[in-house]
This record gives sequence, C-alpha cells and structure tokens, in this order.
Amino acid sequence: MLAKRSIIEILHEILKMEGRKKTHIQYQAALTYPQVNRYLQGLSDRGLMELSQDDRGGNIYKVTDKGKELSKHLSLVMGYLELADSDEA
Repeated sequence: MLAKRSIIEILHEILKMEGRKKTHIQYQAALTYPQVNRYLQGLSDRGLMELSQDDRGGNIYKVTDKGKELSKHLSLVMGYLELADSDEA
C-alpha cells in the first residue's frame, strides 16, 4: 500500500508524464477516477497541461512550457523537503 503523498508529490508525478492518456496518468499516479479528473482539470485551468490528440485521434494530456517550469521548481522543493531523491532536481 502506498504511503500518503502530498499534493506537491502528486502534481510533480503528473507533470512528469508527457503525452499520456488520462487512464495511464490515473494508474501511474495511483489515483482514483475522480481524483485524476480533479487534478487534470486544475492543471489545465492553470495552463500547466493541455488536452491534445495523438495520431490516432485519442485524447492525451501534454505538459505546457509553464508546466515544465513548475515541474523543475517542484523537484527543487521536494529535494529541500527530502520528499524525493535530490538527483531529480
């Protein structure tokens, strides 16, 4: 069973997933369907992720430049808080 994660850890994990379908993000981040919807909507509303289509016409989520910048900052914060390996920063 997974230990309780902070919002920072969850957001960072999602922002590291580039060009993924919602279901893939849900399973990789170990979120429920309502949780993944809430996180993706919040990230999209803030311009950190955007909904796009793959070459087959399927919906995928892409991290924007703003989202990539936030991911870098979250890596630093997580390193300072010792929430993750410092080599990710």
